[in-house]
Amino acid sequence: MSSFFALLKRVRLSSNPPVAPKAADDQVIKFGILSTAALSVDAIIVPSKVHAEVVVYAVAGRSPPKVEAFAKKHGIGKVHSGSECYQALIDDPNVDAVYIPLPNSMHYEWSMKALKAGKHVLVEKPIANTADEARKMHELAEQKGLTLVEGMHTRYHPAVQRVKQIVESGELGAVKHVKSTMIFPAGIITPYTSESFEQGRGAMMDIGSYTMDMVRNMSSSNPTSVTSASYKTTPPSPKADDESEVQLVLPDNVTATLKQVMFSPFTLGFIPPMPVFEVSVQCETGTVTMSYFMIAHIYHAITVKSGGETRVEKAYGFTEGKAKGEVWWTTFMHQLGAFADVVKKREPRTWYGKEESVANMEACEMVYGKMDIGVRPPSSYYLESTDQ
Repeated sequence: MSSFFALLKRVRLSSNPPVAPKAADDQVIKFGILSTAALSVDAIIVPSKVHAEVVVYAVAGRSPPKVEAFAKKHGIGKVHSGSECYQALIDDPNVDAVYIPLPNSMHYEWSMKALKAGKHVLVEKPIANTADEARKMHELAEQKGLTLVEGMHTRYHPAVQRVKQIVESGELGAVKHVKSTMIFPAGIITPYTSESFEQGRGAMMDIGSYTMDMVRNMSSSNPTSVTSASYKTTPPSPKADDESEVQLVLPDNVTATLKQVMFSPFTLGFIPPMPVFEVSVQCETGTVTMSYFMIAHIYHAITVKSGGETRVEKAYGFTEGKAKGEVWWTTFMHQLGAFADVVKKREPRTWYGKEESVANMEACEMVYGKMDIGVRPPSSYYLESTDQ
């Protein structure tokens, strides 16, 4: 019963956390948000409440009534609206950092424009449509001395890091196979359209970037080849995969399986399936599996099986090293704390930098190369800038 009440407490505090006293105005990182995308609430607005050095200062949206209502609801003081609102926000001298939850095909353009304007950038995953776009974004950030990070928030949670610790400890021997699965019930994510391919969408981009990163993280390596890549599409989006299953080969004879399903159908037309967010690492002498890695702050289980014995662990908080955060902190809260550390020139506990972002995009491109629907196309802004 106590564990049930602890779960309820984590749910309550993670969605409505106590607000940390803010640092002096010249010490806080003032964020601007490009668009009123719903994800920004979980990814930046709520997490900013627990960090003394972060405030959400401004938001931009093309529809004045919509963006003004959004700002009022979330206590955001500055609004930029109209057709030039995104440019106005990144030109705002009071904005220090920009959060970009725009469609995938717009990540490159607005990250580059924000970096050119001298802003730090937190951009949603996938970082861009292509690996070369990701590489150029990081190169510009390095030239400017600015922080750029892709929002691979799952990397930052204590439970994910505990699984990685178990794998690296040698307790179960060398890694042999990694399986990573994400399944969403139909109705949670908007179905794909005829424009989804050009927008850089598809299951391998939208959630496969997570499953691919889990494989790369747990194996400490990058795939060398794709042995198979089955997929399913539906009209009107013949080049945007609704779901896919992928078999990979990695160094040292390690193999991996990725499965990603965007729109899992209801049973009997009305019973929703349970979402699945799971990674399993099969080693020489045992297996470690983590459930619900996307919502680890609410609930997860780390199950270790070896030598006929089974144990289950939980890791809602860090117990050693830089033990920042509370047991109810979301993956996004941990990520934002790391972002603030890097901007402030402190060493973060975890970081998802240039090599990780580029390697993950290269791996996703490798998968699409195996499919006959093709790699996602570069954004129009990228093509225009490379033609000059």
